[in-house]
Amino acid sequence: MVVAQIVKLRNNTLRTFHITPGDFFYKTSVDGQPLADESIEVSPGFDQTTDGLTVPWESVSGSGLEISESKSGSILRCVVGPCDSDSEDRDWLQFRSADWEPIEEQKWIQLGPRHLLGTVGASVDLALTFRDAKSGSSDLPFSVVQVVHFENAMKTASPNTVFLNIFDLASALSIPNSMLCNTMFNTLGAFHAAIEVYGQEWAFYRTPNPTSCGVCRSLRPRHHPVHVYRQSINLGDTHLKEWEVRYLIRGKLAANWPGGTYDLLRHNCIHFCSELALALGVSPVPAWVRNLHETGAGVFQIPWPLSALHSTVFGDRKAIGCEGDSVDEQQDLTSLRGGTVVAPVDR
Repeated sequence: MVVAQIVKLRNNTLRTFHITPGDFFYKTSVDGQPLADESIEVSPGFDQTTDGLTVPWESVSGSGLEISESKSGSILRCVVGPCDSDSEDRDWLQFRSADWEPIEEQKWIQLGPRHLLGTVGASVDLALTFRDAKSGSSDLPFSVVQVVHFENAMKTASPNTVFLNIFDLASALSIPNSMLCNTMFNTLGAFHAAIEVYGQEWAFYRTPNPTSCGVCRSLRPRHHPVHVYRQSINLGDTHLKEWEVRYLIRGKLAANWPGGTYDLLRHNCIHFCSELALALGVSPVPAWVRNLHETGAGVFQIPWPLSALHSTVFGDRKAIGCEGDSVDEQQDLTSLRGGTVVAPVDR
């Protein structure tokens, strides 16, 4: 199943709404503060970030994500589940009335393919905005569904928002990753990770030449010729300007990450993302992304014949010879001053 998380709440109306979480597997917080009451009061002008506010699966929720407006008594329930009219096996964000009747099906949002055995195949971050209905509908009884607008949070984010893009290392690992890292057991998985900011995605790989720079920029964020895109995590906004971010990566960090230092357990793409996130002043890489690598550093001391398993599970691959999806380090990793190569491919 797909997990739909609301990460941003805005209220551009003059009405006050209350949102009651319906997923007991998550603990909700608003602007970093744990939810003190059973519901979130969304007053006029409300504009805050949320964490752990998910739209629950229809099959496990008794109430759904409940959105109410006290003055009118209108109640809207939001759930995630399959659509009867959909010939493909996909999950949808659905709207239900107070008595669970499907409503406004034309506004339902396709989230993505369902996963084997009901495990989580992906996570979608959403921004929920309350906006007044178009003029001409004032004679109709008020209904919450008229004013709710869900959008992909990445599309509404500011340019300086930092995203951690998560990939399954290979399609064969998507199922075990989903079973280990889902709503109920958010523990660990085998992942590749990259940082995206100002529309550019940066990652760390092993290079054929050990002295070459291992930091590379993708031409197409969230696309990879080998790894399978899973989800993006909003780490917050950086205070650095775009040119400062580029200089930080090219002029400072890149020299410390030659491809020859790549170690599948102790010095990999996730460690690079952790250092870059810290330098950007945003939230750290979540523990569930790091756990397998950190655990494996003490456990996976296996002999050479199983090195192929290492490569499959932990992403030990030659970097950036990928046609069309990555730029050459020598072309891209130059400082902003005079075109000086600070992390050349061949030193």
